[in-house]
Amino acid sequence: MMNYQYLKFLNLQYWYCIIYSLFGGRCTETQLGIPSVDVNAQITAGGTTATTTTAVTAAHQTAHWWSSLVEGGSAVGTAILAFLSLLWGIYSAIAYTVSGVLALSIIGSATGLILLRMRELATYSTLPQAPVAAHTLRNRWQSLLDNAMSTDPKRWREGILDADVMLGELLGTLGYKGASTAEQMQQVPESAFVTISEAWEAHRIRNFVSMRSSDYILTQREAFRVMKLYEQVFEEFDFV
Repeated sequence: MMNYQYLKFLNLQYWYCIIYSLFGGRCTETQLGIPSVDVNAQITAGGTTATTTTAVTAAHQTAHWWSSLVEGGSAVGTAILAFLSLLWGIYSAIAYTVSGVLALSIIGSATGLILLRMRELATYSTLPQAPVAAHTLRNRWQSLLDNAMSTDPKRWREGILDADVMLGELLGTLGYKGASTAEQMQQVPESAFVTISEAWEAHRIRNFVSMRSSDYILTQREAFRVMKLYEQVFEEFDFV
């Protein structure tokens, strides 16, 4: 009978060697749990030469079987590792390509933004200050509004007449010529600007106020409303 005494206990080294061999390692017969057979020891123990030879042959056959199994497992493990390495190479190539494209996009966007900011800085950093005349007109207009909010009817009338003069000055800057505001207004097309209707209404009331024989009654509230009509026209063109 074959001698299986070496399988009577759990050989951790034997199983570790099997697992290690699946990943390409090599194990000797002793590592596989196949101890060398001492023929003399077998004969001394009372065994025959045939029995000893049979035991040795069986041990070598077992070792050969395990060696074949280990080599097959090693080949499978090597094939799996090769396939995983191929997948990792493909993934790495795609990842590096995408990362490079994104990095170039970020650099290009940052560069374009810097150039845009520099262009804006060059364009708007040296904007001219508001001319002194604009502040003068604003102060002048505020004075006319104060007239409209006073309790003196005479100042209401003067405020409207002066506001109409300012309207003529605005029309002159827009290219409408005439001896008076009325002549300039007649040259303005109906769709020349957004507040053209407010300008006409304020100018008509101004004509009523300037005619002392008119039955038109000017109140403080109406004077202030007419001044606001003029102001809408002035603000459209940033005149005040």
